[in-house]
Amino acid sequence: MILGIDASTPGSGGGKRHLIEILKRFTESNNQFTMVRIWGVNSLLDQLPNVSYIEKISHPFLNKGFFLRIFWQLFIRDSQFKNKFDILWCPFGTYSNKKFPYVSMSRNMLVFDLKEQNRFDFFLKLKFRILRFKQSNSFKNANGLIFLSKYAQVFINNEINLSNKNMKIIHHGIGEDFRGIAKVQKTISEYSIEKPYEFLYVSSIWPYKHHKNVVKSVSNLRKLGYPIILRIVGDNDHPSSGEILKTTIEEEDPFCSFIFWKQGVALDEIANYYKNSDAFIFASTCENMPNILVEAMSSGIPILCSNFEPMPEFLRDGGMYFDPTNIEDLTLKLLKFLTNAKIRTKLSELSLEYSYLYNWDKCATETYKFLFDNIKLN
Repeated sequence: MILGIDASTPGSGGGKRHLIEILKRFTESNNQFTMVRIWGVNSLLDQLPNVSYIEKISHPFLNKGFFLRIFWQLFIRDSQFKNKFDILWCPFGTYSNKKFPYVSMSRNMLVFDLKEQNRFDFFLKLKFRILRFKQSNSFKNANGLIFLSKYAQVFINNEINLSNKNMKIIHHGIGEDFRGIAKVQKTISEYSIEKPYEFLYVSSIWPYKHHKNVVKSVSNLRKLGYPIILRIVGDNDHPSSGEILKTTIEEEDPFCSFIFWKQGVALDEIANYYKNSDAFIFASTCENMPNILVEAMSSGIPILCSNFEPMPEFLRDGGMYFDPTNIEDLTLKLLKFLTNAKIRTKLSELSLEYSYLYNWDKCATETYKFLFDNIKLN
């Protein structure tokens, strides 16, 4: 049996990481396929394992910008796919032709969450609407559909009615480099301005990540004399949001003494930020599966987390929740968090325990089984 993979849409960093980890675990013991044929851009294919059972296929149009890539998808793709696989997997959810049996996948909630789309300008909202149309067709025509969370499955099913589909929830895994032990939590009186308590927020800059509110809340406690700092690690993927964050930092911390924003951090370096921090803040209001949150869980540091779904689906009672759209609520929760070391200790232990539910071996095995099962349905 041959598995085809349509990776002609480049996808996000998390999507690429997912595909790389799945293909690294392609073995005889965890699936019934004999080989993989994958179509994609060279920048992605170059990161995949170089082994005899993975055939990498590209095309000049896939590597020369958005419009030529769309041309390939519309007019060339199906001819290249013909007689090349037993089932196709589309991990980025953009394939919709019924010519071939395929499994699609949901990973971007912004495409379907109209309320969150309203945080963006006209052109990005238009992009999301186009992607919604494409993904809706992909999901409706697919033989099978993979979701990353129960929340996403229920939400999207309510939007476009997928009740007749063969669906499965398969969580992403977490790399072993993020694994840590529950970090010892000391009372806030044991910290000082010279040796402060360090909060970390890892996330690219987007409107729904609410960095401004996090900065203002940390600043509120700093003004009350609490010895805390905030490190933000994430690239400026949305320039207008990045400008708002930059301005807010300059207003709240003009001397650059307690708010630090670091861009261009490589994936293999991020684990060190978790290990060197005392606690983690996650303020997103739109996620499918919050991979960064689960990374923080596995690192062993206590977490202050957005109360928006699906965060509680993964963190359960292993975090202290706040409303990321409300600066006052986050400020009060930060204060409660800082002044109770016992709570912080308990939260770090629970979140670390829950993080072991997510691993790449399990993800790969369940994915290959579901793909193979969808061949037998035809």
